[in-house]
Parts: sequence; structure tokens; C-alpha cells
Amino acid sequence: MYIKSINLENFRNYKNQNIEFINGINLFVGNNAQGKTNIIESIYISAFGKSYRTIKDLEIIKFDEEYSKISSNFIKNNTEQNIELYIDKNNRKVIKKDDVKINKLSDFVGNVLIVIFSPDSLDIVKGSPSKRREFIDMMCCQLSKSYLISHQEYTKCLKLKNSMLKQDFVDKQYIHILNEKMSDYIEKIVKFRENIICKLLEKSKTIHSLITQGKEEINLEYISDFRGLSKNQIKDLLDKYLEIEIIKKSSLKGIQRDDLKININDLEVEKYGSQGQNRTALLTLKLANFEVLIDEKEEIPILLLDDIMSELDSNRISFLLKYIEKYQSIITTTDASFVNNVENIKISKVLNGTLEI
Repeated sequence: MYIKSINLENFRNYKNQNIEFINGINLFVGNNAQGKTNIIESIYISAFGKSYRTIKDLEIIKFDEEYSKISSNFIKNNTEQNIELYIDKNNRKVIKKDDVKINKLSDFVGNVLIVIFSPDSLDIVKGSPSKRREFIDMMCCQLSKSYLISHQEYTKCLKLKNSMLKQDFVDKQYIHILNEKMSDYIEKIVKFRENIICKLLEKSKTIHSLITQGKEEINLEYISDFRGLSKNQIKDLLDKYLEIEIIKKSSLKGIQRDDLKININDLEVEKYGSQGQNRTALLTLKLANFEVLIDEKEEIPILLLDDIMSELDSNRISFLLKYIEKYQSIITTTDASFVNNVENIKISKVLNGTLEI
């Protein structure tokens, strides 16, 4: 699949801008704070129904305007489809696909496949476990509606449980009921994560070897208290910690504490990786993510690369450009000097919310 066009109306610093894309490399060049990242964000919203830059939908509305609207056209299986998102200052939010209103996020996510690179993506490698969970969950949610629903329901239960644990009187019986529900979601989520991480590892080993010319080997390890446990065993483990959780006033066990350990040559990258190894590991993971989505969904995702070239050296840039030349990508940069001898490319200049082709 690929994105054909997008129209931004009162979105961030864009008043009314239509953008046409080619099914190749789309390069947006400009200084910082001109609106390049806003283009990436608008495509992300068209895929997930929400921004990755803010949790407040209202922040995407252009200053002094009453609403924002994103209308994007995609080609999927040789058929054109339209995705429209509308948000106004009254916090009214409407998502439509081909003029049909979407009421549940689980009916929307996974329709448009994307893989996004940004400078913040380095946190996947060297940041907290929550960043690695977000990386895995983003991939899993695009692959499985059932996974997304299970994750949403688990999060609701966890929020309720934590709220109850903070009260002076804790209804233990009700928390046991919550643990029962949560154990069902945990079993499904852990099994799916484990399966996808196994496929991610297989792709990562091949890609990492190519990038490092066989000099380094990457390994991924899924860290969870619940691997291999049945629903009843998970429930028993959750119940076991209840008394301590009442004292701590917080949940101590759950998939919200899972992690993905990334090793290069048997050393944990988060602790011992060099700057170059961090960037190579990130590039490996994102491209492996891309290939897993292709295999599982039998569709080609859209690559979003937000100012990532400034984080890579010339060798990694060359590898990446060679890799993506046959796919659609949307790239933002302040310096386009790296695009010498690149074919099938469209370059647009971005200046204060307007485009110059």
C-alpha cells in the first residue's frame, strides 16, 4: 500500500495544504520548526487515530482556529480509500473511512500500516523499558485486532486496580475478580508478544549482519514474569502479591513491567552499547519490524523517517537508502546532500507551513 495524497486543514502550522506523494522516496527539506514533522505526524494520525507527539488531541488544531481536519487517500490492493479525521475545540472527534464513521479504535488500527523512525526512537534502544514495550505494542496492535482489544481491556483493569489500591479500604474480593480478568488478557498478550518477538529476532539477525558485515550479532530476549504460564498460574501469581500491593498502594506484577532485552555480541546495548551500536540496533529493529509487518499482513507498510538521517553516519545512510529504494517512504531533513544518485525521488521544500515543489 502507499499514500497518494493528504490534505491538511488547520493542522498545526498548516492552514490549508494539499500534498501529493509518489510511490517512492518523498523528501521534505527545510529548517527546524517549519512544519516537516507535522507531515509525518498527520500520516501517523491517519494510521492510529491519534498523535505520537501529544496525548491531547486539541494541540493539533492550528492556533486561533476552531477545528482541524486531515483527509488522506491511500492505495491499498489497487483500490483507493479515504481516511478522514476531524477534531474541534469542543473535543468532538470524528474518524471516517470512505465516509463511514469509525466508532472503535480497534476497528481502525491496522488498516494503514506504518513504521516510524524519529530521533526519539533511539529511546527504544537506550531508554526505559516502557519505550521498548511501546515499540512492541505498536507492532502487535497493527497486526492483531484481538491483541489491541486485550491490551485496551487490560489497561482499563489495571487503572481501576491501582485506583482501588490507593484507597484507605481495599476491597480484596473485587481485586481478586480484577486479577481473574487480567490473567486472561495477560495470557493472550504474552503469547502474542512472544510469537512476534521471535519473528522480529529472525529478521533482526539477518539485517544486523548485513549492516555490520557479519562483525556483530544481535539477540533479543523477551523479559516477562508470565512466559509459559497458564491463565490459572497467572491468576495465582497476581493474587500472591496482593498484600504487598496494598502496602505499596500500586500493582507490582503485570505486563506493564515486561521488557525487551537487546544484546549485541552478548552485551546488553542499553548498558554497554556504543553510540554507533545504539543506532545500528535501532535501524535493525525498525527494518525488522517493517519486514514482519510485510510477512504477517502481506502488505507493504509506509516508512516515515523524521530527521533520522542526522542520527546516522554515511555508511548507515547508504544502507538505508539502498534498502528503501523500492518502497514508499516519507523523509524529513534539514540537509538533502545525502540524496545524490537516488532515483524515484520527489523533493519538496517546507517553509512555515507551505510547500515549494
